[in-house]
Amino acid sequence: ERVVRGPRDGFVETMVFNTALIRRRLRDRSLVMKYMQIGIRSKADIILCYLDSVANPDLVQELKKRIQNINIDSIPMGEKTLEEFIFGHHLNPYPLVRYTERADTSVAHLVEGHILIIVDGSPSVMICPTTFWHHLQHAEEYRQKPLVGAVLRWVRFIAVFSSLFLLPLWYIFATNQHLLPPSLKFIGPKKVGDISLIWQLLIGEIGLEILRIAAIHTPNALATALGLVAAVLIGEIAINVGLFTPEVILYITIAATTTYATPSYELSLANRIFRIIFLIAGAAFGLYGFLGAVLIWLLMLASTRSLNTPYLWPLIPLNIKALLNILFRTPIPLNDKRPSNLKPRDKTRQ
Repeated sequence: ERVVRGPRDGFVETMVFNTALIRRRLRDRSLVMKYMQIGIRSKADIILCYLDSVANPDLVQELKKRIQNINIDSIPMGEKTLEEFIFGHHLNPYPLVRYTERADTSVAHLVEGHILIIVDGSPSVMICPTTFWHHLQHAEEYRQKPLVGAVLRWVRFIAVFSSLFLLPLWYIFATNQHLLPPSLKFIGPKKVGDISLIWQLLIGEIGLEILRIAAIHTPNALATALGLVAAVLIGEIAINVGLFTPEVILYITIAATTTYATPSYELSLANRIFRIIFLIAGAAFGLYGFLGAVLIWLLMLASTRSLNTPYLWPLIPLNIKALLNILFRTPIPLNDKRPSNLKPRDKTRQ
């Protein structure tokens, strides 16, 4: 969550320091930090943080109830274990909470009416409830002029949706040239090679994931060298021996780059899973298989709820004013209402 201009402080593993960073930025008497303990053996310290004069009391009570009902000996993975108990939806890969290590981002959500969950021993704070669009926002948009922030947001939107749909769409058009107008006939390789396109793409996706895992476990001094070796040598040799075609390398690289442009790491992993599902559906059933998979994906997101908050709000259900605030980074003086989906006590900010 790095920014070009902005504070460099961030949350650490000590809960007391994290609460002090929040209090430093929000000196409101209604700021409540409810202390709780989880784990029969671990006695892990947890704080439920919210603005009592703003946050929806029903939402606060629901979160307290869910946390108090947790019966486990310890929470070794900290906030992630807590998330699985509170929110469920274990088969849904999309994140239902937003993690942040920035105090200014946390306070911005507190003022809107969100609730923070702070776990001792973790440098990440959970923001809940959240929607799909929360994971596409970044602090950099609000550290620049509104017009610049709006441009940055749209570039990020293009990158995120390209990471989902560009690779499956290229495969559909490359294998169904009759779907393309004459001006786009250049799409698709002139010579496929010894391995079919779908297997080239799947092998590339698996190789990309292996490279990501290897970079995580590689010491920092060698991680850059590993990336250069994998990107240059392996890609070039794979083309020369006929394993991959140049276009496959190009589009896999674009997919990887746009995936890393996603602000939320959890969202990027979920999008990667569904990109592979779209690819397999397109390879098995063609264009209609791809469209059917996209429709199922949309229905899944539309039916998902985070603490009774629709995951695609304000698109589904439609709230035009709130949707415009998401699509465009509006100036702060014009943004005088809190999100209505949170049902805050105080609906006005100015």
